[in-house]
Order: sequence, then structure tokens, then C-alpha cells
Amino acid sequence: MNPVPKMKQVTIGVMCLTTLALPALADGFFLQTDAARDTRSLVATVAKGPWNFGLNLSDYEGGSSAITSVTYAFPLGEVAVLKLGPSIGLLRENGAWGDPEPGVKLSLDRYAAMPFGSVYGLIELNSIDAAWFVLAQLTLQQPGLSFELSDGGSDSYRETTIAVQKKLSDGPVSLRFGYKLRSEEVFIGFNINTF
Repeated sequence: MNPVPKMKQVTIGVMCLTTLALPALADGFFLQTDAARDTRSLVATVAKGPWNFGLNLSDYEGGSSAITSVTYAFPLGEVAVLKLGPSIGLLRENGAWGDPEPGVKLSLDRYAAMPFGSVYGLIELNSIDAAWFVLAQLTLQQPGLSFELSDGGSDSYRETTIAVQKKLSDGPVSLRFGYKLRSEEVFIGFNINTF
């Protein structure tokens, strides 16, 4: 049985939970890196007021990508935060890097504080390589555990991921452990999140 359709249902369910509280704009920094047998990724975001600066680096079997973006945040009332702006990317396929490709990035995210912790949902679209990404995250404050489900892809790559992360003490660092369903590989990583 293919677990991917069931995962999409869970993702949609968790994202629906994020509609229970107000969206928030916050200054902060996020850095996350994961490594598996055949794939590696690094995501970095810096937010200052409505401005967001992003970097995504991915290395996967058959290719690599490096995409940076600058987006401006538009709060959508009590629903979510829409971010829109230019991006530029480099893609490597068959061992050769292509020319820089300009694009447009659009994202919609929502963070909701809950009595038990928080829920977070994110949808991202980028015209570079027709990339898309959906994430749902549930955080339990007391044990400092987060459970994450994501699905993403592009014209050259596709992956569905399940992850658990454990916050280290009261600081912004968490250790990550997870499984990539399509490539069938375990990964480890960490993140630093000051939001």
C-alpha cells in the first residue's frame, strides 16, 4: 500500500488546525539542514519586519539546486500571511550547472499557538523549475517535540518526508530525525529557529 495519499490527508488535517488562531509576523532567523544517503538540503530564512530573505540548497540523486529569494509579507487578516517576491536559482542536471534563472516565489503560512504548543502550516510555490512545497507541523511544548509532514517537488525532483524533532534545552536548536518516503531513506539533521 502506498502511504503517500494517507500522508496528504494528514497534512491537510494539520493545516486546517492552523486556522484556529491568528497569524503572526515575527523577526527571526531559521536555519535547517538534513542529510541522508543520497540527499542533502539546507534552508535558511531571515525575517525583518515584512521582509524575508531565503536560501534553499538541495543535492539529490541526479541534480542539485541553489535558490535565493526576497519576499514581502502581506498579512491576510486573521487567516494567514502571504509572501511574494523575486527569486533566482541555479540548477544542476547531468553534471552541468545551468544559467541563472529568475523566478517568482509565493508562499502562504500560518503559525497558531495552542494550549499544548503550536501548529504551523506552509505552502510555497516558485516558478523556478515549477517548484512547490507543503508542510504541516505539530509541536508539543512540554516534551519539546515536533512532528512534521512535508511534500514537495519540481520538474526534476519529488519527495514526501516524515520528521520528528527534539528541542535541546531552552535554546533555539533542535535535532531532527526522519524518513523520506519516495527515496526510502532515513535522514538526520538539526535546525536553529529564533522565531
